[in-house]
Amino acid sequence: MAADRPNIIFILCDDLGPGDLGILWQNQRQTKQKFATPQLDTFAQEGMILSRHYCAAPVCAPARGSLLTGRHQGHCGIRNSQFDKALPDEHTLGTVMRQAGYATAAFGKWGLQGGKYRLKWPGQRGDRSPELEPGHPLLRGFDYFYGYTGHVDGHYHYPLKGNRPMYDGYKDVTDGLAKCYTTDLFTARTKKWIVDHHKAHPKQPFFTYLAFDTPHAPQQVPTSSHLTAKSNYPAGGGLTGGIQWNEGGKGGQINTAKGSIDQGMHPAFTNAVGDDGKPWPMQATRHVTMVRRIGDAVVDIVQLLKDLEIDQNTLIVFTSDNGTHYEDKHRPNYLDTFGPYDGGKRCMLEGGIRMPTLVRWPSVITAGSKSDSLSQAHDWMATFSDLVGIQAPALCDGVSMVPTLTGSGTQRRGIVYSEFVTGGKIANYQEFGPTHRGRQRGQMQCIVLGDYKGVRINIENVHTPFEVYHTLNDVKETTDLAGKPGVPTQQQFETAILRVRRSDPSVKRCYDDIPIPALKGIKTRPGCLVRKTYKGTFPWVPQFDGLTVSQKKVVKGLIPVAGAQQFTGFLEIPVDGVYGFALTTKGKAIVRLHDALLINADTNYTAGTPALSGKIPLQAGIHPLRINVLAAADSAVVSLEWQVPGGEMKPIPNAQFCVKKGSVN
Repeated sequence: MAADRPNIIFILCDDLGPGDLGILWQNQRQTKQKFATPQLDTFAQEGMILSRHYCAAPVCAPARGSLLTGRHQGHCGIRNSQFDKALPDEHTLGTVMRQAGYATAAFGKWGLQGGKYRLKWPGQRGDRSPELEPGHPLLRGFDYFYGYTGHVDGHYHYPLKGNRPMYDGYKDVTDGLAKCYTTDLFTARTKKWIVDHHKAHPKQPFFTYLAFDTPHAPQQVPTSSHLTAKSNYPAGGGLTGGIQWNEGGKGGQINTAKGSIDQGMHPAFTNAVGDDGKPWPMQATRHVTMVRRIGDAVVDIVQLLKDLEIDQNTLIVFTSDNGTHYEDKHRPNYLDTFGPYDGGKRCMLEGGIRMPTLVRWPSVITAGSKSDSLSQAHDWMATFSDLVGIQAPALCDGVSMVPTLTGSGTQRRGIVYSEFVTGGKIANYQEFGPTHRGRQRGQMQCIVLGDYKGVRINIENVHTPFEVYHTLNDVKETTDLAGKPGVPTQQQFETAILRVRRSDPSVKRCYDDIPIPALKGIKTRPGCLVRKTYKGTFPWVPQFDGLTVSQKKVVKGLIPVAGAQQFTGFLEIPVDGVYGFALTTKGKAIVRLHDALLINADTNYTAGTPALSGKIPLQAGIHPLRINVLAAADSAVVSLEWQVPGGEMKPIPNAQFCVKKGSVN
């Protein structure tokens, strides 16, 4: 797939609901209370709609953490509402794309910077030192950054008026942003960076992460600078039209930084009348104005790509971090911005985490196509790696969606999993099913098995039952199929979630200490593992999917050779209890038990020292083991130890490894 590597632009909106696009929902509604999004509809028609794509989590920080690190919420270092926590120092979309030779840039809302700053209200500047923020974008794989680092900063769509620091790299540039509206500002700066990069390095592909902070509350709209009878956006687009960057900051840095701030309501909705014959409430008019502004910005960028003659080989992803919000004065049930689903932001129902996603790549993706293949935000790291011709890190939980996007090859099934904790209740909207209205949220969790989504809301103990919905046919989750014939059982859902995740001490769950269930009914051959070796050099411990196996043989225990290899088999656990594991190598390795990450001896690993697992509760019996290894040429040794309950850390005896009977000799 790397023969002609595409430029990649990933556009992430903030709190854009699945019902905020005409082509996804609004165009189908038989009501006066609907709105058109012609620009985004056209964008969608020129590419593919991923109709069953899921956000990683139903709120900002964990959703972005999983997207950027390629790790679902069972492994991500950002969970719950851990705003402003530093993005872990590991593989990110930025580092992976930079390693592939791409120029990388991030624009807009970051919110994962770490450091001393935490959620300060009201607006403050000079309250932090961005160069000391350990999770700053420039330290996470991006060559260039322009935007807000702090989470709350993104709640101010006029940075100078809101007194929030907008950074160009590490420099606060807010003083030059009078009357600058953030959607316009991020669009203009993205356009300028693309133009500058293309001029200076026309042969180098680029990866751009554009994270708008709209339509998140507050409901602030653009300036009145280009307001006409039909539009509120500058005419044209691309190189010479649309939003333009004013070099030197004249007129507030961008060409829309004039007129009256927060007054540029979209003219298509200023006289809109609802089903009751009354004018739309101001919250609805403001919301759709914010959404339409995003659509104008997207086609402005597309026109730029056409002007630069790079449109055909530029892939653009357009999605949102979570479902529609309820903040400020926004009432999503007036326009049903939750779409055909129930729930919204901070909810594990479809309206909170299912976000149909648009992907446009004119030279490859068939215009007007649609896929109901399951995918989730952590899959993008594996997908982009595949597209640019490198192996995704083994630390990544995702699978490549390239077969879906290109229509070529067989699409592997990935993991769709999420967990979250919050207070409050699901909104009591008549549009929602009776069993969903006004429910307490609390601890929540979901996983998809086949086409069945198991979801738990307000989990009170480890055996709180899963509600089970066939979300391919029942998008509103109205019919609970739990206990029905042919449907995964409660035990299957409980087992699946325990095998796919690891506990995080900073976000306790009631099911953290439940032993991971062993497999049953498998005949094994003791004392050995299957070793597959691969040719090539790799910058990190890779996933080996898609690579040709050089050699496959059964070996007596964990016996590596120099280079890249994978060991598979089972580990027999002698008794129920809490175990600890340690791996030592002169190279690097990633160890998984089932699909759960057991040991990371890749990122920040010091060769020759033990990498520890922490405490792992396990049920006696056999557990699938997968060890991806980059063994050093001068010391192809990998030591895996365990601490059984009540014992000391010791090498795992070869007798505890086993393979399925009939494995290759």
